[in-house]
Amino acid sequence: MFLVVLVFYTAWVSPFEFGFLKEPMRPLSVTDNVVNIIFFLDIWLTFFVAYYDKTTYLLVDRHGPIATRYLRTWFLFDLVSTIPYELAHRLFPGLNTYGYFGMLRLWRLRRVSAMFARSV
Repeated sequence: MFLVVLVFYTAWVSPFEFGFLKEPMRPLSVTDNVVNIIFFLDIWLTFFVAYYDKTTYLLVDRHGPIATRYLRTWFLFDLVSTIPYELAHRLFPGLNTYGYFGMLRLWRLRRVSAMFARSV
């Protein structure tokens, strides 16, 4: 439930930041980085979540296949959505990274929809 609240925060704040702010405001930046850390922990936990294999209909609970499947599917997108603005700005100084990385955070909405799909 806590993750859902953070996704709603991301869904409201990221478009605001992208549309109206040229550079991050200090309180907003700190809050965004705390949310980034929590989503990074969620990425780490995803490496340990079992899944049902659609071909064999068996629950896969071994770490190796779980990690391989996640690395081949959504890992890169999830990781990019947690990159802090400050790091992106240092890596790409000429690019308006604040807006672009803010919009990449909206990728987190997919994680919540996937979570609701698993619970049904």
